[in-house]
Amino acid sequence: MSDWVSPEEELRESWQQYQFALQAMEDEDWLVARHHLDLALKKLVEENYDPVYSIQARPQDSLYRRDMPHKLIAALDEVYPQILAMGEDASVYVRYEFDDAGLENLDEPPLDSAEREEIESFLDTLNRAEFTLPIEFNERVMQEIQYMSTRAHDFTEASLSRKTAFEEMIYAKIDSMGMPRDLIFLSLVESGYKIKAYSRAKAAGLWQFIPSTGKRYGLYQDFWMDMRRNPELSTVAAMRYLKRLHDEFGDWLMAMAAYNCGEGCVRRRIRELKEDTLWDSTKTITYWDLNLPKETMHYVPRILAAMTIGHYPEHYGMDVEKREPVAFDTVTVVEFMPLDQVAKAAGVDTKTIQELNLELNRWCTPPKESGYVMRIPEGTRDSFLVAYEKMDKKSWSRWQYHKVMSGENLGKISRKYGVSVKDIQSANHLKNTRIRCGQTLMIPLPSSAYNSNSSKNSTQTNSSQSSKKSSVRTYKVKSGDNLGSIARKFGVSVSQLQKWNGVDGSAIRAGQVLYVEKPVEKPVEKPVEKPVEKPVEKAIAKPVEKKSEGNFIKHTVQSGESLWDISRTYGVTIEQIVEWNKKKSTKVKAGEVLRIQPNR
Repeated sequence: MSDWVSPEEELRESWQQYQFALQAMEDEDWLVARHHLDLALKKLVEENYDPVYSIQARPQDSLYRRDMPHKLIAALDEVYPQILAMGEDASVYVRYEFDDAGLENLDEPPLDSAEREEIESFLDTLNRAEFTLPIEFNERVMQEIQYMSTRAHDFTEASLSRKTAFEEMIYAKIDSMGMPRDLIFLSLVESGYKIKAYSRAKAAGLWQFIPSTGKRYGLYQDFWMDMRRNPELSTVAAMRYLKRLHDEFGDWLMAMAAYNCGEGCVRRRIRELKEDTLWDSTKTITYWDLNLPKETMHYVPRILAAMTIGHYPEHYGMDVEKREPVAFDTVTVVEFMPLDQVAKAAGVDTKTIQELNLELNRWCTPPKESGYVMRIPEGTRDSFLVAYEKMDKKSWSRWQYHKVMSGENLGKISRKYGVSVKDIQSANHLKNTRIRCGQTLMIPLPSSAYNSNSSKNSTQTNSSQSSKKSSVRTYKVKSGDNLGSIARKFGVSVSQLQKWNGVDGSAIRAGQVLYVEKPVEKPVEKPVEKPVEKPVEKAIAKPVEKKSEGNFIKHTVQSGESLWDISRTYGVTIEQIVEWNKKKSTKVKAGEVLRIQPNR
């Protein structure tokens, strides 16, 4: 609550949009912030003509009208320079489509008798066995049918058209898990089948996963990519989540309700109903018996309404335009490959590559030692591979991101990474050297910094320390560091750090010095190989002993580690770690021992 805005004013939509914008600014998601600030300005103007605020001349209304425009302009003054700094590459950042039509207008008027009679007369002719979700044509469902076929007609029609491009893939995933096919309509309400759909709750993708739930089901999100926007992976994650919810609640409608408001909320409402002395304890609790949050009370009926209209689009005046699935080939490319180079090799424009790989956040492939699987237009694979083979991949820069700390300037940062100030300015479209604390910068690291060939043939001298200093970068472990955080800091993989430093598992200690790039191979190391054979054999045998029960190993949680870090280290999901260790939450504490079955 603000110290200058009354509780009544906080209900204004302009104020709520302003709060969403402030949160986006804190997250440095500048285009999201601009979207909400633009909406806040629009709503502020509309409110000036709204009788609710204009008829009564309340002091708080006058104060709000006087001060709010200044706050919005001040916020826009901070946001727009950041967007302009993106320059010509701003289009790369447009990863979202803001559309809340699926769950807006929750205060629809009740049906009048004529509307009810028209809807009922058609529903009475339907065979409910045609639907794979349990359907009940009650007042709430009919009201949503009326809304989606009239006021939201255009949204519903466009969504059903987009559905045709995804239904083959989605039905295949649903069928493989033996789940109801009509669950596909949950995505209509969530996103309208838009891959780039983004909500003010930070939910993204076809199935609108919020960040935490997405990570829990293997949809990784970081600086480089957001797998919530991968249609195939997010569909599998959504089905897994819904299946788990159905396993818990034993009812698909309650599973969908939990998908919207969270399983904790549904559990709570079920418990409250059971404790109600007026409730008939012999009766089985269903979704229709629960008093859930307002949005969820509309959410499930709206899915059932979408399902009904989706089965009979012609009756509801929907002109569904058939769209073919986007056909594509896949290729594995090296890490940090610029997307314009991918496009060049495929013989298409960069936008085509971006649209086929919407999960990518940046203009190059993410850091991944094994390479990254890219989608390219169907029929271009052979020509791509020929062009790719001829490319000088060593000429591409490697990238990592740096969050500006208090007291840092471009000169200090450039010296830290061994690049020029001009390079950093160019990479981040900075018109001058001004930066602020908390700002994220992209740092271009020359490929030569990671090329060990230049040092391979260097002559052996007594000044090996100075040679190592100039050719190999190291990092001194700080308290709270773990392999995952260090890997992300330097744009490498955990497996690379383990290999370069001979680390078995994930245990590191504060003060330890680690190689953060491939160390120089020294000829003098060869004579030393034989005496250390036995210790090496022991080190190799050690993990085999740990993997005694079904290839599980024991991992001791380090200070600052989370399940997310640990899951990335071993190539598994958070959900798997929770299941293996019978945990009731995703919280871990330093010193806790976890059973893990590595996937890499």
